[in-house]
Amino acid sequence: MPDRRPEFGQSDLFQTPRDAPLAQRLRPSQWEELVGHSSLLERLRRLPPHSLILAGPPGTGKTTIATILASHWNRPSFFLSAVSCGVKEVRQVLETARNHPEGAMLFLDEIHRFNKAQQDSLLESAENGRIVLIGATTENPRFEVIGPLLSRCTVYYLEKLGRAELSVIAQRVLEKGFSSNGLQFGEGVLDKVLEAADGDARRLIRILENLATDAIFADRKEIQFDGDLPELSFSYGVDDHYDTISAFIKSIRGSDPDAALLYLAVMLQSGEDPAFIARRLVILASEDVGNASPSALPLAMSVYEGVKNIGMPEARILLAQAVTFLAASPKSNASYLAMDRAMEAVSKKRITVPTHLKNRTTGKKAPYLYPHDYPGHYVEQSYFPVGMEEQALYQPDPIGQEERIRQKLEQLRPGRYRSSAERGSKSDSQQDSNRNSQSPSSESSEASKEGNTGEKTP
Repeated sequence: MPDRRPEFGQSDLFQTPRDAPLAQRLRPSQWEELVGHSSLLERLRRLPPHSLILAGPPGTGKTTIATILASHWNRPSFFLSAVSCGVKEVRQVLETARNHPEGAMLFLDEIHRFNKAQQDSLLESAENGRIVLIGATTENPRFEVIGPLLSRCTVYYLEKLGRAELSVIAQRVLEKGFSSNGLQFGEGVLDKVLEAADGDARRLIRILENLATDAIFADRKEIQFDGDLPELSFSYGVDDHYDTISAFIKSIRGSDPDAALLYLAVMLQSGEDPAFIARRLVILASEDVGNASPSALPLAMSVYEGVKNIGMPEARILLAQAVTFLAASPKSNASYLAMDRAMEAVSKKRITVPTHLKNRTTGKKAPYLYPHDYPGHYVEQSYFPVGMEEQALYQPDPIGQEERIRQKLEQLRPGRYRSSAERGSKSDSQQDSNRNSQSPSSESSEASKEGNTGEKTP
């Protein structure tokens, strides 16, 4: 079989120089050498080339499976990391792939780091078969990969490796990585190492490499593990990602800056993308603070832009400022609930624009009162759709700046925007009626209380 290894952008994936990390030097090159995921591997061996996404925690074999598929499917293969490349590099690969009638395989690591426009650049080639795309991600692809691209790929989920599987890899490390040194595990050491690895093969190899190196320098034949591994003590998998961002958002919503800072530190220490955290803060600034403190949103947006331009480690300072400000700000989800009410109203009734609000250049004309021609830049006229009763979809909360907004709106349209106390004085029958008419909003509010755990709410 001719050598079909890649021509572009992939030397670090398919070649293993002597100074490469041990995990890369020990990477399996054949199906039989792979550990774990037996049912998935058997399925992939039978299937013809097709675009797919491998999703799972770090160190579960996503990159290794891609390298073996490249050889198994016998296609020119290219490697890109979404962390360090963009549309330009993707186009280079696609242009090179034109020279291969059977198409080529593109492995895109960390595909969730690509934004929508970057993911869009893959659509046509994935559709027409010019490339077989293999994306790898530690995130949930249903949230982080755009729908059109997701529909062109089969998603395979990889679980953490079990202790038995990690034990096989550990023995392989000693046999192939340190065979000339005759190293053996000390009593109880392997169990401690497997526990510290927490299902991550790459992490396991890194730990063993450190411990084996210590033994060699100490002229010992036995690998010892006498203390903690502080730099390796924190495991952060897919579940941790969603649990931690959920706790982070709920702490800010609950006005506890100290707890929020702790969860922020956990995410940053574990390598979470600072831009992802900043985007969540932008959403929170509007959804949970809103008009109670209108300066929250521009601050969050400024922090988001700053994080993208500055990067770590300084970005942590910007994030901390946003977290403490948002947590300490007065809270209101009135705009969020108002939009839910508007969406619900539109879904139940056809909207007809009043004649006086239509574009004057088309159709029938009706007198439109231009507010700037009147005292106070305001004039009474109806803006609601034809046949729809005027109602307060937006119900400002009596807190912070939003209370002043409510007072202003009540002054302009008396009776529509009552205070919360006045709204609470309605009769029981009116309250029951309102609860029924607003039940979708109430459900949405309850869902919001649970907290969105990613940029795209499941």
